[in-house]
Amino acid sequence: MARGGRRPGAGRKKKTQTTEEWSGPVITEYSTLTPLEFWKAVLRDPGTPFELRAMAADKAGPFMHAKPAPVASGQGDLGDMPEAGSKWERATSPDRTMN
Repeated sequence: MARGGRRPGAGRKKKTQTTEEWSGPVITEYSTLTPLEFWKAVLRDPGTPFELRAMAADKAGPFMHAKPAPVASGQGDLGDMPEAGSKWERATSPDRTMN
């Protein structure tokens, strides 16, 4: 009875090599090319490999979509408004006048 050793079909499968080569996006004017325009050209090229398109989306995203503005402290807090608070807090406040 044989033990150990090499077995046909065992082990990690080898990666398959693609024979297609991508030569890059078609860009007509290189003299005024900005980084955003380059990444957009990579995104729009239908022959671009998925991994490169995902990287281009990651790189171009900050130039296309603005970050939300930070909320200053005190803004958006409803606690300092005169109408804020529950009915119970308003009913039991010391400055409430008796009728």
